[in-house]
Amino acid sequence: MVSTPSGTNDRDRVLEATDIVSLVAEQIRLDPKGDEFVGLCPFHEDSKPSMYVVPRKGFYHCFACGAHGNAIDFLVNFHRMEFLEALETLAGRAGIELTRTGGADGRASAGRRTLLLRANALAAKFFSRMLTDEDGDAGRLGRSILEARGIDGSTAEKFGLGIAPDAWSTLVDRVEAFRRDGTKVDGDEVPDLEVFEAAGLVRPSKRGTMIDAFRNRLIFAIRDELGRPIAFGARKIDPEDEPKYLNSPESDVFHKGGTMYGLDLAAKSIAKSRTAIICEGYTDVIALHAAGFENVVATLGTALTRHHADRLGRFCDTVVLLFDGDLAGQRAADRAVEVFFASTVDVKLCTLPDGLDPDELLRREGGPEEFEKAISSAIDAPVALLADFRKALDAAGGVSGRQRIVDDVINRLNGLGLDGVAGVRRSFIIDQIAGILGVTASMLDQGSRRYTPRPAEAAEPTDAEELAVMIRAAGGRRQAEESVVRLALADTALLTRTISMETGDRTLLEQFEHARFEDPPCREAWRIIEATASAGSVPEGPDLIAAIEDEGIGCIVSALFVEGLREVSVPDVDTSDLLQQAAETLQAAIERDGRLADRSDLASRPVASADEAVAAINRIRASGSDPAAIGRRRVGRVGGRFTDGSTSDPSMPTSIDAGPHE
Repeated sequence: MVSTPSGTNDRDRVLEATDIVSLVAEQIRLDPKGDEFVGLCPFHEDSKPSMYVVPRKGFYHCFACGAHGNAIDFLVNFHRMEFLEALETLAGRAGIELTRTGGADGRASAGRRTLLLRANALAAKFFSRMLTDEDGDAGRLGRSILEARGIDGSTAEKFGLGIAPDAWSTLVDRVEAFRRDGTKVDGDEVPDLEVFEAAGLVRPSKRGTMIDAFRNRLIFAIRDELGRPIAFGARKIDPEDEPKYLNSPESDVFHKGGTMYGLDLAAKSIAKSRTAIICEGYTDVIALHAAGFENVVATLGTALTRHHADRLGRFCDTVVLLFDGDLAGQRAADRAVEVFFASTVDVKLCTLPDGLDPDELLRREGGPEEFEKAISSAIDAPVALLADFRKALDAAGGVSGRQRIVDDVINRLNGLGLDGVAGVRRSFIIDQIAGILGVTASMLDQGSRRYTPRPAEAAEPTDAEELAVMIRAAGGRRQAEESVVRLALADTALLTRTISMETGDRTLLEQFEHARFEDPPCREAWRIIEATASAGSVPEGPDLIAAIEDEGIGCIVSALFVEGLREVSVPDVDTSDLLQQAAETLQAAIERDGRLADRSDLASRPVASADEAVAAINRIRASGSDPAAIGRRRVGRVGGRFTDGSTSDPSMPTSIDAGPHE
């Protein structure tokens, strides 16, 4: 999905103020490459950096899957946002106050996700203010509980901690008062209670009135990667209350199995250290961050999922799974290994000394040092996974017993996804496991393939950009069309620059109409360029691309745009010379194809009279071609017969040669 270019002042101001490199780098690692930045594409399973970010145009493009767009598009596609939601998010980052009129940016009516986010944001502020209220009983109680656990005010603010008062409808009353008085929060109207109910913040009572969903509980704001509250965890204060934790229900903005607590705060540290530590609870994450271990996140009471693995794999190379030493923790670790085994990250397992959880360990003397030592001593997942197999293999007395154990290992590995691992990573995994078990790598590899036949793999392209070039098959006419379109997209000012043609000095738009382009992506790009030019002005390349409705064509034109930017940015290259050469090459290709069409038409189509044949010959001669090359006797064909009365052409072969042809 690409955001509409039907310009709004809000949209243009936000895009101009947004650093797209910083935005994308919050989600994937980017490395500089010339004037661009490159990283693993987050929109497909990318093993080689194929996502390019072009800061000077505020644009990104993946040369493998074709994903492309501006900063708004990135949020829409990566975070599954609505357009308005993405616009408001970027405006907030840039400190831009959006206009409040309806229009092309969709501000007339906020979508469901946007309303849910507004409700959660208001609730987060409400709970936080209840906690910091110096005069309120709830605030004093909440602060005393947090202080007893070593959580000070700044840490509570950093993590968005709060408290829900011990009352039936404090939040409900606040929302109703805001709506009754027309009060706006952060410039937006307060959603109605139905939205708060959908977010799990209020619920109907037995008497039919709305009441607060969280009462007399410590509140932990659960935020997305952008730091926006999307849900809440609520821990009981009264020992008699049950359950210990209440959590927001899943919604359009919150999916429990794909969310990690603290990731918004940990992402930079994870990317810097290339390591993520995963623990089990809110307070563990908070305690570890406060102790300086900021690359820590937690799952939300669920086993780790493939979504977690894919998400963390964009930040780091290694994941350390930190679990309690009890049986439940061990089972969770086993499930986590299954998820990560076939992913792009290495997995280590860590159990803290004396069966303590992180919060308990950090509070005892020397705890931080013990924690750091435990993390550095974490065991590779394959070692932990195969420890029992290795013991059984060492104890096996004969060949048959050892064979059975190796077969069991192979079945176990394939069940974990080894059969889905390919290439170099598979070889490394096989070597590592063979070393653990004390058997040969070839034995494991052959056994695995025997038990799990796999189709032959296609040769992997050497580079994502080469693949993009290969997909657009070679062809003189198409290459010529692409060259003109590349330059026009990269620098729209070239459209009005004069070029010298045989018919005189003209601009590109005067020389070429979109109907003259044969390649569909080029023709569609030129059609939009013509349409916008006739309306008065041609927008920048990203907006032209956004106007293309066909997704496949848009991907190809996006690639042409990025390639064109590189072409015009080469030092000491005169873009006027590039433009002149591209225009001459395309015009020559058009004329050549016209001659070929005339020749083909004359060679195959019966003509009504000799006069028509002579006219066709003259057209070919005027173009500089030799009519004799078509076949001397074929030009005399009238009414389906040749001038000598025969129906066949003796100058043409009567059968198809099996040898090579041009």
